[in-house]
Amino acid sequence: MIFKRKFLALGLLHACAVVLAGSDIGVAQAHDTNPSDNRISGGVAGIVSTGSVGRSGKNAASDVLAVQIALNQVPAREGGAMEDMLVPDAVVGPKTIAAIDRFQSKQFDNKPDGRIDPNGATLARLNELVAAQSLNARIVQVARGEELFWQNGQRNETDAAVSLRLVDYWAAVGQDFSEAQMQDEEFHAKWPWSAAFVSWVMQRAGAGEHFKYSAAHRVYTSAAKHNRQENNDNPFKAFRVAEKKPQVGGVIVNYRSGSLVSYDNVDNGDSHKTHGDIVIATNGKEAIVIGGNVGNSVRKRTVALNDQGHLESEAYFAVVIVEED
Repeated sequence: MIFKRKFLALGLLHACAVVLAGSDIGVAQAHDTNPSDNRISGGVAGIVSTGSVGRSGKNAASDVLAVQIALNQVPAREGGAMEDMLVPDAVVGPKTIAAIDRFQSKQFDNKPDGRIDPNGATLARLNELVAAQSLNARIVQVARGEELFWQNGQRNETDAAVSLRLVDYWAAVGQDFSEAQMQDEEFHAKWPWSAAFVSWVMQRAGAGEHFKYSAAHRVYTSAAKHNRQENNDNPFKAFRVAEKKPQVGGVIVNYRSGSLVSYDNVDNGDSHKTHGDIVIATNGKEAIVIGGNVGNSVRKRTVALNDQGHLESEAYFAVVIVEED
């Protein structure tokens, strides 16, 4: 059964919410048709704040990040930042305020105030437009934002500027680590974070309970394999490399360090060494992917495809796709 986008975007975002409180100043209340709908789609699960975002707002970092991610998922024709993305750095600067102004100007007929308050028209409309995007598209935009934040490999995992983000990645898979640990090379040698990165992206994109968040790529790959075998309504399905071409918003999974993992044995309970990258584009000859913990950073790179459009390298053993209408 093909997963229904509306159910994912609207139903599961209760588990991926940033809740704010207050009122939208400067935006006509006539537009505020659902003042109780104060969730930021694709936001951080479980974070609750009482502040606003933007000009003269409280600007809690978690709320700012959620707004930046949300604006990045809205097309420019709707006033969003999809084509001219914000760097999701959780800091309100001139570009973030300008993006809020632009969104309000497009969506409302009155003068923008550059601020998003809870229970207000701006937040409700932003939430609505993000929910209208496919999960595949949201995954791509969140991954692209992380590549911008990490400056495509220019920032290193031990840099203080990325410590809180790494803490957040680990929190997505239930691990509570400190900023100091994130700046320790020995820690990173023992705790590779590439699967935590994929899990965080999926969580932020609004995958909800359908993605198997884990610090190991084999875990979510195994879950997606079982979804495929059971033909259930979970959108995440895993296939052999020869069965499916890489698809935008999906993940391609390879073995590493001499592992003997394959599609057939990935779910046998062994601690297989694996890696997965998120596909953000394909052109028939190569897939463009973004991965975490690639050269101790987040990087965009290309992966060769064969004449049939399938992964060429034998190092890959699984293709995880997101099935949607």
